Amino acid sequence: MTSDTRLTLLPTSSALFTCAGSSPFKTATRFSGNNAHDFILLVLPQEATRKIYGDVAPLLKKNLGMIRRWSPREQFFYQDFLEPPVPETAQRAWFLAKTLEILSLYLFHQPQVQAPLFCSMVKSRAHRYVKEALTLLQSRLALPLDLKSLSQDVGCAPHYLSRLVKQETDKTLSLHLRALRIEKAAELLSTHQLNVTEVAFEVGYQSLSHFSKDFAQEKDLTPSQFIKRQT
Repeated sequence: MTSDTRLTLLPTSSALFTCAGSSPFKTATRFSGNNAHDFILLVLPQEATRKIYGDVAPLLKKNLGMIRRWSPREQFFYQDFLEPPVPETAQRAWFLAKTLEILSLYLFHQPQVQAPLFCSMVKSRAHRYVKEALTLLQSRLALPLDLKSLSQDVGCAPHYLSRLVKQETDKTLSLHLRALRIEKAAELLSTHQLNVTEVAFEVGYQSLSHFSKDFAQEKDLTPSQFIKRQT
């Protein structure tokens, strides 16, 4: 990119570029959306890249300039950079490792050589929407189900996402969220470090009776019965 290059990015997307000149800072514009327009710019000198990966020219040729949506794995990078899970003394090494992880995903990304048939593309895309939606639900257990926000993050219409999930899994998003919450609750109860009320709040329930009812429906045991079986 040159100094006058301007990028237009989709929400939850990322791109890999080389920068000409000494300043890596460019102008970027994200398509309109309901969330704040936040960007993270990661800079790594090409010389350092060559020392780590060797001759990256062929890899750059294949992947340079690609703007693509985040994968389920990459969904967590943004929050990790905002809130590093390590003490300040370890953050420099941690940021470098995370930057290399992202760069590796790009450099060794394998574009599809042959375009699949249209019906296969639709099926594959539908499966991706469902997988990403369930992955996001897993990371948002303590939050109420927000179909509009979830569908925006996945990249499809709310009613379409809801229908896809039911069609491919035979369960609604609400039932998936319940199952994920109760599975996490069972895991927490097994550690005996939190009581039932604390666990209920931890996985997003505001009502203990509601939590107990859902737990019994998922596990065929009340939370108290479950704890007794763990001792």
